[in-house]
Amino acid sequence: MPRIAIVGAGIAGLVAALTLQDAGLTCSLYEASDRIGGRIRSDTSTWRSGAVSEGCGEFIDADHEMMHSLIRRFGLSTLSLERGRAPRIFYFFNRYYREDELIEPLQAVAAVLQEQLQEIGPVTTYQQHTDAGWRFDHLSAYEWIERFVEGGHRSPVGRLLDIMCSGYYGLDTSEQSSLNLIYMFAPRDLARGSTSGAPQRESCRIRGGNEQLPRAIARSLPEGSIHLRHRLVAIERCGRHEVALRFVTPGGPLEVRCEHVILTLPFTILRQVDYRRADFSPLKQRAIEELGYGTVSKLFLEFDQPYWYSAGPWPLPHNGFIVTDLDIQTLWDVAYGQGVSGGLLLSYTSGSRGAAFGAPTSYGTAAESEVVRRAAASCLQQLEGIFPGISAHYTGQAALSYSTGDPHLLGSYSCWRTGQYTLFGGYEGAREGPIHFAGEHCSVAFQGDMEGAAREGVRAAQEIIEDY
Repeated sequence: MPRIAIVGAGIAGLVAALTLQDAGLTCSLYEASDRIGGRIRSDTSTWRSGAVSEGCGEFIDADHEMMHSLIRRFGLSTLSLERGRAPRIFYFFNRYYREDELIEPLQAVAAVLQEQLQEIGPVTTYQQHTDAGWRFDHLSAYEWIERFVEGGHRSPVGRLLDIMCSGYYGLDTSEQSSLNLIYMFAPRDLARGSTSGAPQRESCRIRGGNEQLPRAIARSLPEGSIHLRHRLVAIERCGRHEVALRFVTPGGPLEVRCEHVILTLPFTILRQVDYRRADFSPLKQRAIEELGYGTVSKLFLEFDQPYWYSAGPWPLPHNGFIVTDLDIQTLWDVAYGQGVSGGLLLSYTSGSRGAAFGAPTSYGTAAESEVVRRAAASCLQQLEGIFPGISAHYTGQAALSYSTGDPHLLGSYSCWRTGQYTLFGGYEGAREGPIHFAGEHCSVAFQGDMEGAAREGVRAAQEIIEDY
C-alpha cells in the first residue's frame, strides 16, 4: 500500500483524503492545530438568540458545484441567503446614497470594465497572458480607480469600488493588482448594484454551521488517520520517490517518510517551514515567499432586535447589507434567514483596518477580551452615524474573528498583489515531483473560496491516483 501524507486538515486536506479513499488509497493527515476544519469555523454557542455565525468561510454560491456535491453526499441542508431585490445602503461622505443615484456613474464604469476585459482575456496567469493583462497586472487597483472612475476616490462610486475590492480580496487596493478589480466587477451588472463580495443571489450557508461539513468528512475517514497538534517544521526530498516530513508534536519530534505528500497549509505558514532540501523550483519558492494574503477580520455585534429594518433616516426598504467609508467598512445581517429573534450585525474589515486589531487571541468575545470590548464600542459609535439610536439595542455581546493573528493561518485568504498574476499566478498548485499542493491559494477560478480549496484537494489527490 502506498504511503501518502496530507499536511493540513482544512477542507482541502479533508477532501483530498476523501478522494483518495474513494479510489481505494489510504493516507494520514497531520494538522498543526487542535481541531479540524481550518478556516471553516462555526460559532454555535455565543449568541443569546441561538444564531450561528461563521468566523471565516461563510458563503457558498450557486456555482460552487463541489461544495454543493459534498453537502448532498453527507446529507446536510442549506440555508438560503436570497435577499430579494431590496437595495443596499451606501453611506459615504457622511450621507446616504440610494442605489439609483449611482446607476449612471456605475454604467460608465461598467462600459470601461467590459472593454478592458475584452482586451485582457478571460484568464491571466504566468503561462497565459496578453500584453494588456501584463499591463493591468502591474497597475494597482487603487490607481485603476483614480484613472478610470470620474472623481476617483473623491466620488461615491470610487469609494464603493475601493471598499468592495478590498473586502473581496482582503488587502488595501494600493497593494492589489488591478486585475482583481477588473475580474471581480466586469462580469457583473454594476448598474443593478451587483458589487458585493458578500452574499450574492442564490448564496447559501450550511444550516447549523458550515463546520458540519469538515466534521462529516472526518468521520468518514478511517479512525486514527487524523493526527492533531502535529506542526510541520521541515520537508526533505530523499531521492525521486520518497519525502521526509519532520513534525513537532506533544510527544516530541517525529519524522514521517512517505511516497507522496499533499501540502495544504497556507503559504504564509509554509514560509516558516524549512524546505531548503525539498528541491522546489525557483518559481515555486518565489510564490511561497511572496504570494499576497488578505487581512480580513470579522467583528460581530448582537442586538435585541434588527433595528436597521425599522423606520429611520436611512433608506427603506433595504436588504441588511451596508457599505460605508467609515472604518467599519462593510456590514451585513448575519441572523438574516435563520429564524431567530434579535439581530446580529457583522462588521467586515480588510486591508490595514482588518489587520489593526492586534488582539492577543485570534478568536474571542466581549466577555473574555478588552480588545473585543473596545472594538465593539468603536463600531457602535460609528453605527450611530448610520443608524441613530442603535446603541440602545446592543446586548453587550460581541465576538471577533482575527485570522491574521491565528498562528496557523497568519492571514484570511490569498490575494494576488500587483504583478503577481503574470509572475506566478497559476503555479501555486503545480506539483514538485512527489510533493503536491492544494488549498484555496492554488485555485485560479475560486481563489479565496471554500470551493477553491475543495476543488484543489480533489486535483492534488487525482495527481497521486494517476501515478498508481
